[in-house]
Amino acid sequence: MYAFLASLIFIAAGEVAPPPAIPDAEVGRYLKSNELAEWNSATRAHSAGETRVKTGQSIMKISVDTLLANAPKAGSISETPEQVKIRAQKIIDEGNAQIQQALPSLVRLRAVAAVRAAEKTKPVTFAADFAPTAWNVAVSQSVVRLQKQARDLGYAKVHFIGSISLLGDGKLNRPADMTADIRTAWARADDKSLAAVPAEGYSYIPPIDKGTPSLSKGLKPATAPKQVAVVWAEYYVVAAEGERGLLFLRLADAQTMRLIASEVAFTEHGVAAAPAGSCQVALRDDRSFLPRLSEAGDWVLGFDRASHPLASALLAHLSVTRSRLGIAAAPYVVIVAGGGPAGSDGVRAKWLAVTDTAPAGSIAFKVSSIPTGGQGIDVGQLTLAIASPAPAK
Repeated sequence: MYAFLASLIFIAAGEVAPPPAIPDAEVGRYLKSNELAEWNSATRAHSAGETRVKTGQSIMKISVDTLLANAPKAGSISETPEQVKIRAQKIIDEGNAQIQQALPSLVRLRAVAAVRAAEKTKPVTFAADFAPTAWNVAVSQSVVRLQKQARDLGYAKVHFIGSISLLGDGKLNRPADMTADIRTAWARADDKSLAAVPAEGYSYIPPIDKGTPSLSKGLKPATAPKQVAVVWAEYYVVAAEGERGLLFLRLADAQTMRLIASEVAFTEHGVAAAPAGSCQVALRDDRSFLPRLSEAGDWVLGFDRASHPLASALLAHLSVTRSRLGIAAAPYVVIVAGGGPAGSDGVRAKWLAVTDTAPAGSIAFKVSSIPTGGQGIDVGQLTLAIASPAPAK
């Protein structure tokens, strides 16, 4: 009630209410090194003061009757009840002085931490607009951009393992013509990095004794990161009518099996003309989950089996391009090329995106993250909208 009234006072005065307080146990993570040293010193002093106060109060509670009943005989050295009270009060006063001395630092640093915590956990939105692009242009542009990323990262050899598509009927396909289009565009760009398809074809070969996986029975595993890249294409229909969709071209490291680059285009498979309208994607991150997770170290995420395929594809793209989060690539390689099992080594959490209510003309997904062995964390909402083309004037 008091907090509510205080917020009304701030609003009435035209001031912004202070950020909500955070537990003392979390204050330290939002402080700089010099502030943390001050915080630790002040908390120790405050704790010591509280201990002194409790000690004095315990002594003060000793009954006068108990003292008199156990009073020493005349001539012996002992405290009188009045002397005990005086000593107890002195201890209490010393403790309160310690508490009062520590309070200004504690109050100030709690406020500093609360402001920084609110800033770190404020809602953020990751958005992208995809202009309509004809199929051949979408393929060529995606290939050229991914080739550049592969060169910049130092990859001398690239294996393009194939393509998958998910159309309106919900069936998974491995379209040979899509694979052929991308191989042709790669060769047309005069890039010598693309390796020939092995005689046995591509298939995910799991690592042995915690070694490195292979892309085919006839291929040796990569011995270090940034030696061999594995590339594949994904296509998902996003419109209720027709086959307008999103083409993803992915690049992963063959040694770490971690997705490290992703290109996306709004197009229509095999159609020479650009699709109508435009495509907008937005992830509303309610508590800055992605930025905070990126700052928390090297995280590799996978996807829960119940996660929607299109939402998973979009989250993989946003994770790689808008944050420093890694995405496990082995499950994708198994889906595209077969083989397996992929396993989950190194995966510390999984994305889960399920269909959510959405405004007309949009698709929405409720997004959460499930840490390995932990409880799910609500992240926010992912929306995808196909905007109609502007009417001609």
